[in-house]
Amino acid sequence: MHTGEHGKPLVYPRRLSDNQRDIANRYLGVLEPEQRQQILDELEGRFQAEQKGMKPVYDEISFLIRLCELMKSGEFIPNLGIKVRDARRAREANRQQALHSDTSKAPKETEEQRQKRMAMAKERLDEIQKVLGMQKNKDPLSETNDT
Repeated sequence: MHTGEHGKPLVYPRRLSDNQRDIANRYLGVLEPEQRQQILDELEGRFQAEQKGMKPVYDEISFLIRLCELMKSGEFIPNLGIKVRDARRAREANRQQALHSDTSKAPKETEEQRQKRMAMAKERLDEIQKVLGMQKNKDPLSETNDT
């Protein structure tokens, strides 16, 4: 399994089967790590362009091989893959931002607030059970206190 720039795992087009990914890895292996994802992004961009009326790619591997050849010869010019790359980077930035958002700034619930919230929830549950004609269950918290 090859990696891309900075050792990041490659993001393959979903359309490629496992077998096609194995074959793709052989061709991507001759490229520099920073070039590999560009090829995969261009391939995905080409697949997405089919949804907008572009002629379908019937032989995905041949298309990938041609992109690799263009990259090796210095003739590769990113086009359809630019939007794919930008969308992936935006998703990753949003994911990182969500992971690093400081949850410690959120105010902690006090015991009084928790008790009030639990009481309101119990009232709602009692209402639902009444509407459904269900028998009320004993409060599980009071059961533990009885023993």
